[in-house]
Amino acid sequence: MKLMVAAALAGGLLAAPLIGVGAGTASALPGTCDGSGCVPFVRAGVQAGGHCLQTTRYNYGFDSSGNTLACNSKSTWISSPPLVGVRTLRSVCDTSAVAQSPDGVPLVCEDGAWSADYWTMFYG
Repeated sequence: MKLMVAAALAGGLLAAPLIGVGAGTASALPGTCDGSGCVPFVRAGVQAGGHCLQTTRYNYGFDSSGNTLACNSKSTWISSPPLVGVRTLRSVCDTSAVAQSPDGVPLVCEDGAWSADYWTMFYG
């Protein structure tokens, strides 16, 4: 019995520090986050007009001033609306900014919902 109590206490002590991880950044939707700093695979230190490797996912970068850039169809960094975080496809929105889906698809707020936005990648 003492061994079970000790194991339960040890498990609780080990798990306790994990409870506060991400405090204040939780979202009601799984896989979402607020702020550009939580968006995965955003390249830092890119320059408008500079070369990039264009793909269909994870195409955002920040210049040295923190401005959002996107890699276009010509493999060049171009100006983009501000990146506001990770959002799920078709979730509600009301902004002129851009977001990224949990799996890296660029999103734009269109008609009140986040929609896939491949315009920059293929035509920009």
